[in-house]
Amino acid sequence: MNGWKLGYVCYESLQPSKSLKPEDYNLTAFLLLHLMGKDKLKKWAENKLFPHVFEPPLLPIIRGEQEFFMKGKWRSDFFRNDFPIVLELGCGKGEYTVELAKRESGKNFIGIDVKGHRFHKGAKEALQEGLNNVAFLRTRIEFISSFFGENEVDELWITFCDPQPQDHEGKRRITSRWYIEKYRTFLKKPSYIFLKHDNESVYRKALSEWPEAGINIGIHSNDVYGNFLSSQSEELKDMLTIRTYYEQMWLDEGRKIKYIEGILR
Repeated sequence: MNGWKLGYVCYESLQPSKSLKPEDYNLTAFLLLHLMGKDKLKKWAENKLFPHVFEPPLLPIIRGEQEFFMKGKWRSDFFRNDFPIVLELGCGKGEYTVELAKRESGKNFIGIDVKGHRFHKGAKEALQEGLNNVAFLRTRIEFISSFFGENEVDELWITFCDPQPQDHEGKRRITSRWYIEKYRTFLKKPSYIFLKHDNESVYRKALSEWPEAGINIGIHSNDVYGNFLSSQSEELKDMLTIRTYYEQMWLDEGRKIKYIEGILR
C-alpha cells in the first residue's frame, strides 16, 4: 500500500465522517507513521535503560566473530540464584513471561523476541512490579543456541508464534523439528515444552513432528476453553487462563485455542 492510500485508510478510520482530498493523504500517512516511529524509538531507548533487558549485537554472532552471549551464565551473572530457568519464545508483548513470573517466584523467566518495542510492555511492568525473576532477550530464535549453555534451561513456552504457513522446511516455524534440535542443545532432560496457539496447522504439525524429534506428547487439546480445563489441575488452569493481547484478539474472532504439553527426553 502506497503512502496516500495508507493515509486514506488510517485517517478515515479515525475520522469516518470527514471526507479528504487526495492531496491530504500523503501528509496524513506521514504524520501517522512519524508518530508510530517516535513511539518505537521511545521504547527502544527505555529498553536500553532497563537492567533486565538484554539486546546483544547479533551481527558478530551471524558472522562468527562472537560465539555466544551470557551462555551458561544466566543464573550466576544475572538472576544470582539456582532456580530453574523457563524461556518464552516469541514472547510478543511479554504478558506470559510476566504473569508466569508472578505466579512462580521460585523460577526464573526469560522472554525472547526479535522485536524489542513489543516486549517493552512486559519489561516495564516487570520493573514496576519489582519482579526480580524476569529478563528479556532481544534476538532471533534461530541463533538461540548462542545464548544458553548445555542443561541451562528447564522449560520452554511457545505462545502464539508466527505460524509461517509457507515454511515447508520448518526453518522459520519455531515449533518445527529443525528448531527442536536447537532447543535440545540447552534443555535439561527431561524437560517440558508447552505450546499454546490458535492455529490448527501449527497444532497438528507439532502433534506429528514432536514425537519424531524425541518429544513425548502429554495432555493436549484443540479447544482449551471448551471442556478441557474442567478436568485439569488448578495450577494448570491458572497458567492456561493467562491471556495475551494476541490470544484475546483470536478469541474475539471466534478461534479456538490449542494446547500441547510435550516432554523432551
